[in-house]
Amino acid sequence: MLVGTNLQYANSYNNRIVLETIRLYGPLSRVDIAKKTQLTAQTVTNITKKLMEAGLVLEDSKHQPGRGAPSIRLKVNYSAAYSIGLDVDKHHMTAVMLNLGGEICQRSQFELDYPDPNTTMDMMERTIHQLISLQKIDIKKIWGVGVALPGPMAASKGSEFANVVSPQAMPSWSNVPVVHELEERLGLPVVLKNNASAAAMGELWFGSARHIPSFFYVYLGAGLGGGIVVNGQLYAGDTGNAGELGYFPSSQLSETEQSVENDHVGAFFRIPELVRSIFPEKELLRSSETMAQLYTEKHPALLAWLDTAKKKLAPLMLSVEYLLDPEVIFFGGHLPDNIVQDMIQYLHQTLPGLRVDRKATRPDFRIASAGYDAAALGVAAFPLYSSFAPLPDLLLKKQKSGTSTFERKSHFEKEE
Repeated sequence: MLVGTNLQYANSYNNRIVLETIRLYGPLSRVDIAKKTQLTAQTVTNITKKLMEAGLVLEDSKHQPGRGAPSIRLKVNYSAAYSIGLDVDKHHMTAVMLNLGGEICQRSQFELDYPDPNTTMDMMERTIHQLISLQKIDIKKIWGVGVALPGPMAASKGSEFANVVSPQAMPSWSNVPVVHELEERLGLPVVLKNNASAAAMGELWFGSARHIPSFFYVYLGAGLGGGIVVNGQLYAGDTGNAGELGYFPSSQLSETEQSVENDHVGAFFRIPELVRSIFPEKELLRSSETMAQLYTEKHPALLAWLDTAKKKLAPLMLSVEYLLDPEVIFFGGHLPDNIVQDMIQYLHQTLPGLRVDRKATRPDFRIASAGYDAAALGVAAFPLYSSFAPLPDLLLKKQKSGTSTFERKSHFEKEE
């Protein structure tokens, strides 16, 4: 179906363009905003007035570029809005609070052991209220909560990602209505993403991918996942599960390994289990540091796993390269940099022999820079980004059927 637009949606888009311009390049004068956005001076004046009335923009300083009266420069009011992100898997929960400028205001981390839904929901609710209390803000300033869980996800009625289906990673979470449950408990909008897609968005908004329009993110954590970003937008697929590398069938299973649970590549990338199998007494919360130490010491069990993991990863990366043609493939999650660098070096050495001769280009392989908190950062940013950023979908007339897009209308977008 082809969907048009109207003046209301165009106005909302322009409002967000101005706000995003101030966020990225501010402090800016209205004249500078008009030049960067190519909007008329009157339009910019009207929009900035609305933004200031809504408390989203503040006067910063007066600037004197030359002769004449100094121009007033505007900046984003970072304390105008906040959001919270929770990254949960079977062995940990990381929670972060962001302000409108994308700064981390509060952070908490907990070790878990195959948590059941009810216990974890209680912990989520308690942690969110603790972060709000520590920041000393009214809950009305929280624009939403993002939750990242291991995929795959299942779309519920209305195509809202309200349920989780993760048979290997968190079996007790099958078809748990996470969004509905948390919204009932908190009275706040909630969005749910798989942790790999969330980590990809964390890299886009906070890492070295901020100026890379199209890339693939390989997430190494409780398993193997992936996130796809195309033209600066997360591509989630029909059900929100695009990029799920871990469920590719494995072609290198021994007879003793063959089982329904292990017959996929992601079974070989369960980082916490690997650490626990080598050093049962080590704390899983610091599994990344433990892995880095084991690699430095050339621990035979770790090196044996790494050799197998690299061989399984290579054909997958070639598939990503041919199917998506990304500019960069990032590697992030819970593996330390020295092991990821080993993987990247192996791919550089191995993939040229697997490519067709006429393929002259290849993606760059890089270690993700958003770090361990990438998934929590990504889902924390999503409520703010969806509420204030100039998304292309904003120009489309809303459909009467349900949508999977998080939506909370900003004050300056409400019809007068």
